[in-house]
Amino acid sequence: MIHAPATLRRLTIVLNGRAAREGVETWRFGRESGPDPAQALVGRTPEEAARLAPLVFNLCGAAHGFAAATALGLPAEADGVAMARETVRDHALAMLHSWPQALDEAPDRAALGLLARPGGRADFAAALVGEGADLLSFSPADLDAWLAEAQTPTARLLARIRRDVDPAEGRAGLPELTAQDVAAALCPSQAADSGGLRETGALGRVARTPLVAALLVGEGPSLFVRLLARLVDCLAALKPAAHSSYDLPPGLGIAPAARGLLGHGARVEAGRVAAYRILSPSAWNLAPGGLLERAFAALTPGPAARRLAPLLVSAINPCVPVTLSFAEDLAHA
Repeated sequence: MIHAPATLRRLTIVLNGRAAREGVETWRFGRESGPDPAQALVGRTPEEAARLAPLVFNLCGAAHGFAAATALGLPAEADGVAMARETVRDHALAMLHSWPQALDEAPDRAALGLLARPGGRADFAAALVGEGADLLSFSPADLDAWLAEAQTPTARLLARIRRDVDPAEGRAGLPELTAQDVAAALCPSQAADSGGLRETGALGRVARTPLVAALLVGEGPSLFVRLLARLVDCLAALKPAAHSSYDLPPGLGIAPAARGLLGHGARVEAGRVAAYRILSPSAWNLAPGGLLERAFAALTPGPAARRLAPLLVSAINPCVPVTLSFAEDLAHA
């Protein structure tokens, strides 16, 4: 099983324009490693480690907390509301800040502000898609009509991408990560290693909704479909559903984090954590030869790459900072 290093701290993606013209490798991926934060849990009691895990990994603290408690053999109940809130916040920052920035538009701070208001979920959903628009039940024809009307800033951004970007740009996909894959990677002695590369994220969570399923049949996992999946996933998270349970061996914990399936593996000996390992969604999506690299390989070098590359990074949604470099000019995603 191939993964990005657990110690990955930053990914740098460099566009080599000269190489593109000469027909050799166009994109280079540099991985910067650092200390593994999971080692902060080693040597502690299970209770201490469970309390510390969501503080060390506070970006998706609720998901990490549940996965840690489960892996450590402690009583655990998933906080579906908190996990959904983490997912909504993650998507909102991308859709309302990162996407406009990539397309030289102003961030939609008014919509972002609605998240901080008590009971503002309905207003926030309306700010994203308009009053009464239910993307979770849309057909492709409904989507076309919604994009044509483009009543919200987010709809206008997606309409622009739909109009201007060839579906082949950045189109790449891998089999969806399963709990069995995570278990095999974290505890290969207790679960058969399924082998191969996987992807995990918003697209997999909403792939069976009528709209996304139809688009995948029609054009595959294009850049537009992946971006739209983040919007659909955000809308679904505004209506939290029951948390899925996983049949796992002892010492393993899995939770649906904002960016994909999260796995924790722990070994406890004599009342202390003897070993701890975490597989974040980026362990799969940023693996050498994995989803992000394949998507960039499907991105045409040229002036459009400067605009589309940040959107492609956002569509795949890494857990670590990504630096994009075009010649000597740096842009951060």
